[in-house]
This record gives sequence, C-alpha cells and structure tokens, in this order.
Amino acid sequence: PLFISARPIVRAVPKSMPRVAARSVAIRAGTLVMQLLPGDETEDEKPAITTSAKQGTDAVGAGKEDVNYVPMASWFLVAVLLMTNIHQQWTRALVFYIVSFKVPVSEESARLYMNIDLGFGEEQYALLASFGFTALFTVCSLLAGRAADSGNRAGITAAAAAGWSVATVAQGLAGSFENVLGARALTGLTQAFTNPAAYGLIASTFPESRVSTANSIYSSAVYVGGALASLTILLDNQIGWRDSSIGIGVLGLGLAGVSGALLKDPEDRPSLLPAASPTPPAMPSPPTSGAGSLQVSSGSADEDRGEGNSQENGIESQMAGAVGAAKQVLSIPFVQLLFAATAFRFAAGYGLGVWKAPFFREAFPAFQDQFSVANAVVISGGGVLSSLAGGALADKYAPYDPRVRLWIPAAGCLLAVPLWLGTCYSDSFYASIAMLFGEYIVAECWFGPTLASLYKAVPKEVQGTAQGLFSVLTAFGNIMPVIIGSLQKDYPLQDVMAGSISTAYVLSAVFFFAASTQLDPPTTTLLQTSTTPSVDAGEVGQDGAQD
Repeated sequence: PLFISARPIVRAVPKSMPRVAARSVAIRAGTLVMQLLPGDETEDEKPAITTSAKQGTDAVGAGKEDVNYVPMASWFLVAVLLMTNIHQQWTRALVFYIVSFKVPVSEESARLYMNIDLGFGEEQYALLASFGFTALFTVCSLLAGRAADSGNRAGITAAAAAGWSVATVAQGLAGSFENVLGARALTGLTQAFTNPAAYGLIASTFPESRVSTANSIYSSAVYVGGALASLTILLDNQIGWRDSSIGIGVLGLGLAGVSGALLKDPEDRPSLLPAASPTPPAMPSPPTSGAGSLQVSSGSADEDRGEGNSQENGIESQMAGAVGAAKQVLSIPFVQLLFAATAFRFAAGYGLGVWKAPFFREAFPAFQDQFSVANAVVISGGGVLSSLAGGALADKYAPYDPRVRLWIPAAGCLLAVPLWLGTCYSDSFYASIAMLFGEYIVAECWFGPTLASLYKAVPKEVQGTAQGLFSVLTAFGNIMPVIIGSLQKDYPLQDVMAGSISTAYVLSAVFFFAASTQLDPPTTTLLQTSTTPSVDAGEVGQDGAQD
C-alpha cells in the first residue's frame, strides 16, 4: 500500500529527479507517518475506553510482545481527555484577552473589557492572572495528586470540569474585582485535580514507548485552548466579556457531562476519592539501580497514616500519606533537578502568556483584530506542532538514549531566546508575529518528554503525587507575571519582557542539561545494536539498558 500511495508523489516530482529515488523518499516518509499512527484493532477488541495497552501484547502473536502496540480505545481516551483539557486551558487563559489598559473609559469599553467594567488596574490584573489562580491551585495540587494515586481518575476529571465551568459562569456574573478573584480561585482549585488524574489515566493505558507521544497530544490542549482564548477577542467584540464568559462556562458543563459518561478508569476504582484505611497495604520497594531510581527507604508512603477510627483520622491519614509520598518523590536527585528546570520553564511560559496580549496592544495598537487571529494561529499551529514533534522525537530516540528526553527541551529553551528577543524588538507587526511563531515552534516541545522522564523516575504508586508536585511548580512560574507587572511601571514593557523571559529560558536549559547528567548513558552494546537494521527499535527499548 505504501508503494501504491507513493505513485502520485512520484508523478508530481520534476523529471530531472530519478523516479526510483522519488519513490524511495515517498515510501520512507509514509513509513515514518505509519509509525506515529495507532495500531490496528484486532477482531476480538471491543471499543471500550478502558482497554489497557498491555492487552495489545496478546494480539501480536504467541511468544512475541509488541511494546509499541496501542489499542484504538486508548487513543479514544486521549481524545476525550484532550477535549476536556482544551476547555480547561481556554477558561484559564480567558482573562488574558478580556482586559485592556490603554483605552479610555466608556460604556462600550466597559462592555468589552473586564478591568474597565469592574474598575481595576495593572497590578490587580497581575494578581488576578497569576496568584489569584495559583494560590488554591498550588495548595490543592498535592492532595489532587494523592487522590489520583488511588481515587477514580475518570470521575475526578469529570467533576473538576464541572467545577471550573461553574466558576467561568460566575466570572461572567461578577459585580466586583473581589467576585472575579473568587471565581478565579475556584477555577484554580478545581483545575488542580485535572492533570494528575488525566496523566495517570494515560500512564495506565499506554505502553512506556508511546507515553511521550500520548502526553504531548494531551498537553497540546494548552495551545488549542490558548488559541480559542485569543479568538475570544472576536467573540468579545460581538457579545461582550460577560456573555462570552457565561457561554464558555455553559459549554464546559456539557463537556463535563460527556467526560463523565465516556471515561472509565482502567483500574476500576470504585470511589471518586481514596478512602481512608487504618491499615493500608505497604508500597512496594522502589528499584535500587538505574538512573532515576528512588534512593529512599523501602517503607510505605502511607505507613504514617492514622490508626483507629477511620472517620476521625481520615483527613489526617490522607494528609500524612500525601506528605509521605511527596517526600519520596522529592528525595530523588534527578527529580530535584527536573523540577528546577520545570519551574523556570513555567516562569517563562506564564510571563509570556499573561503579558503577551497587553504587549502587542501597546506596541501595535492598530492591529488588535489581526493579533487575535495571528496569535491563535501561532499558538495552535506552532504550539501543537512543537508539542507533538517533541513527544514523537523523544519516543523515537529515548530507547537508545534516555537523556534525549531532556536534551530536547533544553535545546528548545536555548533556541527560543533569540526568537523571543526578535519578537520584542521587531518594528513590524508581521515580523514580530513571525518571530513569535518561530519561538513557539522551538520552545513548546518540552512538556511530553519532561513528564515521561518524571514518570519513568518514580514508582507507579506515587506517580499522581509526582504530577501534583509538578503542578505545584506553576506557583513559582506565576511569580514572573507579578514581577513583570511591577517592573513595567518604571521600565518599558518591551525591555522587561525581553530580559526576564529570556533569563528564565536560559536557566531552564541549564537545569534540563544538569538533570540529563543524572541518567546513565547507553551502553556500547546498546548503541551497536541500535544501528543494526534487523533489530526492531521497540525490542531495543524493552531489552536494552534503558535504566
């Protein structure tokens, strides 16, 4: 089939190019695309979202496991999670695009912009866009991670979606800055529970060789949701910021219902949240060798839970379990460096995301409608492409050298610096947007490989906690918008954004490279084997010294 499908491409090439060479290139390109597509379903498979990736090994043939096999039901699960996450990111970024600080106060501007309607300025906006969201998000992330470790992750995802949708409707009904701040805090509280549960579902459903790709697909919602938030400028021009918020919130309630109906936890956990147990089972001892292994005692993360009456000690036992699991995760030197890199990467991303729209409004005031569409293209096109490419490259080359998962985001951060400086200092709107598109292409490849590295380094029993701690790092990232908001009063916003965000990128790259030094390089045998054409890459990834 690849040979036949290559014929239209061959006919299209110039006659000066040898047809055999053109056909060879076309077939190789088609083979690469086929490797990134989900595996075919067998006759015995049922299209249930709860299908585990491990079931794929039974369909390959006796005596041979296909570690790359992914049932179609697993991709469907990612699709449902992706739609939910797109709405999550849309509501999270919505506030960035319904404010403006350079327009005169009028009835029309109050209809269009929240800050004019409710009467708040730049510093209050910086608080609203950053810590107004992050305060409860950070506090709840650790508990959310623990809940995802043992609660029903599908139910948690649907309930969280309903919660932030209600908060978005409340934002549209707000009568003061304090009301909006409360709605923003509720959004942070509910969204804290989403990613630990979603990434846990993905890790339980996909084989290790495809986790980076699946994570990247899910995390691409950041860019699609951000693009929809940018396009909300056009919706805002038609119906105003209040009706826009209410409409988006109502849409989210519908998505929450769809998620609740379709998503099922593959581990069949009955309770939405973990039940307190006076004598919980001990956690298995972590591996004692290999990069990223836990260098801690073999005790359970739950061994400090309270004893006696479960109703009296339930909350205390859950807190003790969460703290114990967090200590286990944070005791790993590799995770410490990875979290440092993530913190600075979040700082660059949040600083850019929160202040990008005000910067373009100030630098190019005559291009507001063009910015809405161009920014949506930049985010959805550049961001999604970069995210998917980062995950695919990591999955392709990490079986030969696991350090690739960290080299990819490190290189992306360094390449982003000159492109971001070009964005800030271009005199032309279109040149600035072109630079911004390039910045997204190179910088947004980090999420999937980083999470795959994190999940590889910690035991399954604390993966939800690890994801919760990962989310906590957004609190550090949200310091950047506040810093920019404070400095822009005394210095040009252009200079403040150029210097602060570039610095965060460089520091993130340094820590990504430092974390990669904690991983063992591939053995000589593995490198020799990986270059042998007769050896399947999936077998190398499973049997080689990846740890």
